Amino acid sequence: MSALKRALRIGGLTGLAITGYAAYAQYAIRRFEHLDPLNADAPGSYLDIDGTAIHYVEAGRGEDVVLIHGWNGSTFSFRYTIPELAQRYRVIAIDLMGYGYSARMRDADYSLTGQSEIVAQAMDRLGVTNAAVIGHSMGGAVATRLALRHPDWVRKLVLVDSVNVTEMRRATRFGKLLRVVMPLGAPLLLHPYRSRRRIFLTAVHDPAYLTPEIEEGYFRPMHMKGHLRSMGQQLTSRQDDELLSPGDITQPTLILWGEHDSWLRPELGERLNAEIPDSRLTLVPSAGHLPLEEQPDFCNREILRFLQDDEASDGAALAAEAETAS
Repeated sequence: MSALKRALRIGGLTGLAITGYAAYAQYAIRRFEHLDPLNADAPGSYLDIDGTAIHYVEAGRGEDVVLIHGWNGSTFSFRYTIPELAQRYRVIAIDLMGYGYSARMRDADYSLTGQSEIVAQAMDRLGVTNAAVIGHSMGGAVATRLALRHPDWVRKLVLVDSVNVTEMRRATRFGKLLRVVMPLGAPLLLHPYRSRRRIFLTAVHDPAYLTPEIEEGYFRPMHMKGHLRSMGQQLTSRQDDELLSPGDITQPTLILWGEHDSWLRPELGERLNAEIPDSRLTLVPSAGHLPLEEQPDFCNREILRFLQDDEASDGAALAAEAETAS
């Protein structure tokens, strides 16, 4: 066989292999993304924000508290936070666009600023104009933008293991390349258990925390149609986010940080605490990147104490006025 024929045969076989693998990858994506967000038994309700279905969970009555989850999180991330806060407050947890049971939109603005504006519109639609806002990880960056862009709407801020734009840009600096090659890794998603657990093991302090129910709660929303495409869009959009200064935050801020967070080291929390004028940092013992879930009692106690600071001060002032008047 001549060298030319051999090269043509190899080229033809290579082309067939690539075509076959690409077809299998598309099959894997269809198998993996088998849920429709609007027909997947979502636990909450929906808002139509400029044509995008945004899922949210609401509970309780009183002053408003808004919860914003992190990367690949959802309202499920706050399953221990919502019931406790709802005893005193009206609590609204929002699935960001492309996450949880919210829609995965083509060619949408998945930047942190874009997400913060969706949250702002959802708040407006729900009659929320003066809320305490709690953001975890990427949700902390969204909450920070909300506080800076709509300062009159945010009375207090709680940042939990919060990422900043510099870290997000570093983590997604190869976003354009990943967006192209991500579909080629789709066949791996058909056998996800081992990779799921490996990811989670780096996020938590105690591996015993990772029950099958928790893994299912986190990974079920990833089976929504369009999820991989939206993840690819988000990887590229992070590079376009403007840099904002935490030093411009005027709201009282509580920073909670897992003492053993290996994704975002506690030193980042210390730096954030030094930058925000009216802030305090509390390290959460025996917790990694998911302190609200690994140590819910500790975190709920700290959050409630922080939210009630003004209430206690107002109550003391009213009591003093009443005593003076008498």
